[in-house]
Amino acid sequence: MKIGWIGGWGISLEEMRPLAVSHAPDAEHLIYPPVMGAAENLVGCDMVIGWSLGAHLILEAASRGVKLPAKALLIAPFTSFCSEHSKCGKVSETQVRWLSRLVKTDLPNALADFRNRAGLPPSNISESPYESENLLKGLEILSQPAGISLISFCRQGLPSGWEAYVGSEDLLLSPDGVCQSIVGCQIVDGLGHNLGEFLADNSN
Repeated sequence: MKIGWIGGWGISLEEMRPLAVSHAPDAEHLIYPPVMGAAENLVGCDMVIGWSLGAHLILEAASRGVKLPAKALLIAPFTSFCSEHSKCGKVSETQVRWLSRLVKTDLPNALADFRNRAGLPPSNISESPYESENLLKGLEILSQPAGISLISFCRQGLPSGWEAYVGSEDLLLSPDGVCQSIVGCQIVDGLGHNLGEFLADNSN
């Protein structure tokens, strides 16, 4: 079985890999950072798993007609991330823009600040998780409202074989708003924005 992954913003492939292997030890894992075009790389997989911005990119690609696998697991998905643009997000566009400026001047603190806001544990990886250019592009995606095609796609309900979950204690997303925007998404009590906790809860 081949599983394609797209992680969250600012999360390295090195951090994602042990989570993937622990979730499905016998599978082949293709892991990508959350950049434009990442979802297109997953067309030949048996399953896709997206987290946060990665889940958003998978939904966005599907709304454009990209033929993704019939099985998908989306953790902490959203249509629009910023609080001004939809019911999904708790973070303001001003905060995202501020973070973008901080990435350019003090990347370690930018990443640490984001992890703290998201309720994620500190990273023990000192290097940049992926190219700074793609970190900035990711924040640009987060700062923008969703397009009509994505909004319409998500309101129609998840495709058969797709599952989506958001934690009741997510610090970045409003669970009720996410589930109103993405029909078929389910709230998991007691969980936040941490991918590892969801995978443990959803283990095979």
